This record gives sequence, C-alpha cells and structure tokens, in this order.
Amino acid sequence: MRKDPSSPRRILLRFMPPWRRGALPAVWGRVAKFVVRLAGKRHPGWLAAAFLILLLAVGMAKRGIQWMALQRVVAEGRKIYVELVTPEPTPASFPLVLPGTTQGFYETPIWARVSGYIKRWYHDIGERVQEGELLCEIDAPEVDQTVSNLRAKADIARINYERWKALVRTRAVSQEEYDVQRTGYEAAIAELNRWLEWQKFEKVTAPFSGVITARNIDVGTLVAGQGEFPFGALRQLFRIAEISLLRIYVAVPQAYALAVKEGMAAKVMIPEMPNEIRNGLVVRTAMGLESASRTLLTEVDLPNPDQKLLPGLYVVVSFQVPSRAAFTLPVNTVFERADGRYVVVVDASDRCHLRKVDLGNNDGYKVEILSGIQAGERVVLSPPDRAKEEGAAITVVKTREGRRSEPEKRN
Repeated sequence: MRKDPSSPRRILLRFMPPWRRGALPAVWGRVAKFVVRLAGKRHPGWLAAAFLILLLAVGMAKRGIQWMALQRVVAEGRKIYVELVTPEPTPASFPLVLPGTTQGFYETPIWARVSGYIKRWYHDIGERVQEGELLCEIDAPEVDQTVSNLRAKADIARINYERWKALVRTRAVSQEEYDVQRTGYEAAIAELNRWLEWQKFEKVTAPFSGVITARNIDVGTLVAGQGEFPFGALRQLFRIAEISLLRIYVAVPQAYALAVKEGMAAKVMIPEMPNEIRNGLVVRTAMGLESASRTLLTEVDLPNPDQKLLPGLYVVVSFQVPSRAAFTLPVNTVFERADGRYVVVVDASDRCHLRKVDLGNNDGYKVEILSGIQAGERVVLSPPDRAKEEGAAITVVKTREGRRSEPEKRN
C-alpha cells in the first residue's frame, strides 16, 4: 500500500532538517517554500497545515525576541550603579546647631499660703509688676478669728503680768510666781506675732519685678494653703517671669560635650524672626552628662532688653565647635559591621574596596573622618549590599567633588 504523501509526519519531515547551530534561517526558508507550494495546490488540508505552521513559526520568533530582551535585562540587572563622592576638607570650626526653649531668668509660680476665698485681684496676664506689689487678697476668716482670739489672750496675759510685777516689788508674791506670769505673757505675744505674720499672707505680693504670664484665679475662687492636700498643690494663683534676660537650656550630645565651654559665644535664631540673629553666651554647664540621654545640659543667657522675646519660645542655638578631623563625608557613606565602621572606596578600575574608618563629630548630615581615607579618594554614597564586597565591579553614575576649605581657596 502506497503511503500518503500528505500525512502530517511526512509533511513535517520534508521541511525540518536535522537540528544544528545556525539552522534557524534554513528552517524558515523551507517553511516559506512549503507554504507557497501548498497555496498553489489549494488543497484545504494543506492550507490549514500551512496556516498552523506559520503561526508556530511566528510564535517561535516572538519567543526568541523575548528571550534576547530578557538576557539584556538580566545583564543590565547585574550591574551595580553607584554615585561617588570625594572627601571634603574640614574647616577649622563648624556650626553645631541644637534646639532650645527660652525661659525667664527668674520664673516661678505663686501659691497661696493661707486657705480662703479670693477677695479681689489687681493684675492680669501681660502686666508688668514691681517687687512687693500687691497681686491679690485672700479672705481667710479662720485666720482673722484666730488672730482676734490670740490678741485677747495676749491682753489678759499682759494685765496679769503687770499685776504680778507690782506685787513682786512689795514681796506679796514670790519671784518664781512672777517669772511664771512673765513667761506666760511672752509666750502669748510670740503666738500672736506668729499668727500676725501668717495673716500677712492674705495679701499676695510679687516676689520680684517681672511680667504676669498666667492667672488662674477669679473673685470667689477657693484656694488652699500649702499644707492642705490636694488643693494646695494644684491651685497656682499666678505665674511671674523676669524676661529682660532669658535663659536657654540646651542638651549638647556627648560627641560635642568636651567642646562646649563656659564663656563660649552662641548665636540664637528664632524661626518666626528669620532676619534677626541674637548673641547669647554660655554661662554654665552641668559638668556631667545625663545617663539616660548622654547629653550635657548647657545654659545660654540671652539679653532681651526690648522684651520682644517671650518665655517658652522654640529657638535654634548655634555654637562654633572646633574640628578634630581633616575630612568630612556625608553620613550615608558610612555603614557598620560587627568589627567597626566602614566606607567603600573605588579605585581607578571601578573596583570596590572596604576601608575601616574612625569617626569624629556628627551633625546628622556630615561626619568627620579621623582616619582611614586620603584626599581625592572616591567613596560610594549610600552603598548597596552588593557594593560592600571586596573587589566588586561597579558602574559610576555621578561623582560629586568635595568642596575645598576657605584657606585652600585663597591659596
């Protein structure tokens, strides 16, 4: 029996040569010729087979193109793109900028010493008062009644004392009995004087000259003395501050604690007054770091003769701190490992080398490099993990040159 020349297997073997490297163009040529012959015979089965073969060829070509594109993407993904920076020479000093809050040179709350009701008050917030000026009066009937009672007792004790004083001259009474009356009278006078002093606290006066910054009372407000818990501990009558001279307390980090000294000048900037910079002075430090935050509490005094600045303002304080290193780098060039801090240095052939460095002061933007790098070396900025391997090849996108210091520019 004669084999059918149009069977699928014989058709496939006619245009598929033995597969070898570089045979794809020959396959495509045979496919094209076979399709032309089938189209000339116009047999429906041949036309369907030719159409399917054409679809298969197109699909294979498309997959080949996609495979080559994928290879290009893989090759591109293997490259390490980095941005480089060169060390920047460090000036003799640099500004250390820290936040702070203004406080009055003298600032204190005013409490009640006696319990009672506010009879009247005389000054409100924002008013300037002088030392000893009356702020308010407290109606304390218990204190007044006690004073009246003690005054009467003192009068009785005085009468008895004077009577026994006359009798002792005539020797009608003994000296011992006279001494009892005398000491009783003195005790009554002392108790009366104590309560008279206590009665003076019904009138609350300013302890120093300043500005009233808070008033928490009104006529009829019940206030309690300092010994009457809990009201005595919660009710402030006023708050007063002396603002012609302000204090600013700044927390200096441990890295700069040894550089901040008493007598150092400071620049104070107020965000709401960007064109006005005021001069302050470091008057004292705590001479010890807080263990929780590792910061040194530093007091800066700021003259405020025009009293334009107010207590409680957020300010920015700048100190000129001496530099300890020859170079600085951006902080995102440094990374940590178990045995220390490192940077990635790139050589002339764009190969990475790990370099261990010692750091100095760090202001959050740039860090001083005490040792480990040389002038002109190229350092990777924000190094990726693959660049942190010795000898890794990289592709440089951009190089930022470090600026020269002012003395170098003049030379």
